[in-house]
Amino acid sequence: MGKEEKAGSSQSLGSIRVICAGLGRTGTLSLTEGLQMLGYKPYHYVDFERSHALAWTNLAEGKGTANDVIDTIVRDKYDAVLDNPVCDIYSDFLKRYPDARVILTVRDSKEKFETSWKTLLDTMVVTEEPFRWSFPSFFGWIPMFTQLKKIRYFMGTTHLSLEPGALTHGWREKPEGWLGEQYDRHNQHVIDHVPSEQLLVFNVKEGWEPLCNFLKCDIPSNQEFPHSKVNDTKALKRMKKIFVIAVYSWVPTVVLTATGIFLTGRRYITQNSKACK
Repeated sequence: MGKEEKAGSSQSLGSIRVICAGLGRTGTLSLTEGLQMLGYKPYHYVDFERSHALAWTNLAEGKGTANDVIDTIVRDKYDAVLDNPVCDIYSDFLKRYPDARVILTVRDSKEKFETSWKTLLDTMVVTEEPFRWSFPSFFGWIPMFTQLKKIRYFMGTTHLSLEPGALTHGWREKPEGWLGEQYDRHNQHVIDHVPSEQLLVFNVKEGWEPLCNFLKCDIPSNQEFPHSKVNDTKALKRMKKIFVIAVYSWVPTVVLTATGIFLTGRRYITQNSKACK
């Protein structure tokens, strides 16, 4: 095929070249790794930096705008954006960068999406539980986790017009299939609002060929398309166990430490008292 071209290498810094408008749990992390291999600097939910979390929180609370978020991302030289909550403001990105290529990542079925989404949120909800003696969670005292909770409540409130928190929490009170309907609604919104010649509907199982054809770059030689396992179902279930262990282990750790300090201090005072007599 000749000398392999890095798709992002010729792009000027300070602009968004690829917008992944697919919801989370549709292969966005695998696509992130693939875009990195093609020379892009992709921005995924797990890449949040502290300053970015604040910008997203301000947007969620109505204290900032989508353009403020976009400015923050572009300032740090990202040129491709993916996952929630990026896909909630995909149209704002496209308005700012009308020549960007748009990728709509999809699952094999809406049922697959629904199952995967529930697994993710059943993991994340552990970090949102308030402190109580039956579940002594400390996550609510950590600013990053409180910010992420606010951001999750923002998801689904833009073009889907859902109530805050409905997509990430309210689904538990909805009938089976409701999440799948939101998945279909979101995907149709993207298809209806992005010019067809500018849009790729992409299942990561399709691999390099449709992606590289769409981005007009060479397929990486001798490299399979990545399929990330970092946040698959098994990884998320392990993460949930770690969260729960952390919640229940910190209290006895603090108690034992405090008891040790108290006994050491009492012994020291006792010994000094005897020495003074």
